[in-house]
Amino acid sequence: MIFSRASLELLASGRVVLALFSVLVLVALLTVPSVLLRRRGRPAAALSWLLALFALPGFGVLAWWAFGRTHLERKKRRRARKHRAFAQARAVPGLQRGTIFDRQMPRRAQGECVFPSRGNRMRLLLDGPDAYAAMEEAIAGARSTIHIAMYIWQNDTTGRRIRDLLVERARAGVQVRVLVDGFGSRGFMRRLGKPLLEAGARVAVFLPSRFTPFDSPRTNFVNHRKILVVDGAVAFTGGMNVGDEYAQRWRDAMVRLEGPAVLDLQHVFLDDWYFATDELVEDDPEPELLAHAGGIDLAIIASGPDSEAWIHDAYFLSLTQAKERIWIATPYFIPGPAILAALRTAAGRGVDVRIVVPAESDVVLVTWASRSFYRMLLHAGVRIFEYGGTMLHGKALVTDHLIGSVGTANIDSRSFRLSFEVGCFFASREPNERLAAWIESLCDAATEVTLEAIARKPLTQKLAESVAHLGSPLL
Repeated sequence: MIFSRASLELLASGRVVLALFSVLVLVALLTVPSVLLRRRGRPAAALSWLLALFALPGFGVLAWWAFGRTHLERKKRRRARKHRAFAQARAVPGLQRGTIFDRQMPRRAQGECVFPSRGNRMRLLLDGPDAYAAMEEAIAGARSTIHIAMYIWQNDTTGRRIRDLLVERARAGVQVRVLVDGFGSRGFMRRLGKPLLEAGARVAVFLPSRFTPFDSPRTNFVNHRKILVVDGAVAFTGGMNVGDEYAQRWRDAMVRLEGPAVLDLQHVFLDDWYFATDELVEDDPEPELLAHAGGIDLAIIASGPDSEAWIHDAYFLSLTQAKERIWIATPYFIPGPAILAALRTAAGRGVDVRIVVPAESDVVLVTWASRSFYRMLLHAGVRIFEYGGTMLHGKALVTDHLIGSVGTANIDSRSFRLSFEVGCFFASREPNERLAAWIESLCDAATEVTLEAIARKPLTQKLAESVAHLGSPLL
């Protein structure tokens, strides 16, 4: 049989493709042990990665080594060593017994990542104008220290304004420490850092990222915390980064704290600062401003890839103990099995469960993955609302008429297990009701999702959401 030249070239190219495919499959097979070892205890995540390895040969392998593995164990060990050294060298803020939180959270976590306290004053700061006015007022009035940690610090009007406020305070003799995440705020030192350094401020980057695929693409080890502590007397935390969208457009929530919880937030900041700089900083609180600031029980809860998922556990305990209502606002909603079961069973026992999420997230894949959970939750009696218009970025929870939370963690495995987060849980009726009113206003302005609307979705959209659901343990 005589083959044409074109046929022989086609046959040769086919063999090259087959050989390349075989190599990719072999590399995927060799990657399997790494996936199994590093996702021990998380079978859903392991299966999702295995599916990615073989459904998308080459790309799945690259994604694992670039974003799934990312030398996380080495970073965990380094972080754990620094944390132990910090804890040994510096006293933990005084733990206060008798709060509702120290009776709920495990003793082994208290003083390590969970810091309950009594006698606090707390003010909810709902949306950017209110929050930024309070934070800028605190910075402008600083007399001794300003400690600020941010995940994202934009080089825009708001970012430069906050930077310039810090520069002015540093020139006035205030000790200013700025900590930004190397992934979320990459380019900060080049674009915004020089005036701070020239004014005498200390600036550090949490795990500087060179953003090379196999070296340091830190999507799995980011410092997602947002903390501001002024003079050791007033502190802020919540969902807002530094940027125009947070200050002016997006819906978000922060808290302003006075009392013993300020030292707890400062402790979390200084632990991160020590990790980034090796500088051990002592507190300089003003005792008269901390004692008897108010009457609110608080728990500052920190979690990250170097610890157990304490914020996840605090959410789970709050959901399982609720008797009347569970209202949640979150920008990214990809619940794990425990949170999913807690929401479904709460609705089943008659609790008013409402979840409000953005109609269109700034991450499309997350929107698809979130919607893949809707049908199951709606069947269980959970009410789901999609908030349109501007981006909903707040992370808020109220249960019954006493407990609430504002923090940095989203309801997904990335926040609960792979990022450094901090949450402020409180037990007080007045802020609970105010936060509930804010969430209810979001629901009133949102579109409630129904089973009928889901049934009318085009097949292509249902397929996209189903595919995203397969990858939800990775998000």
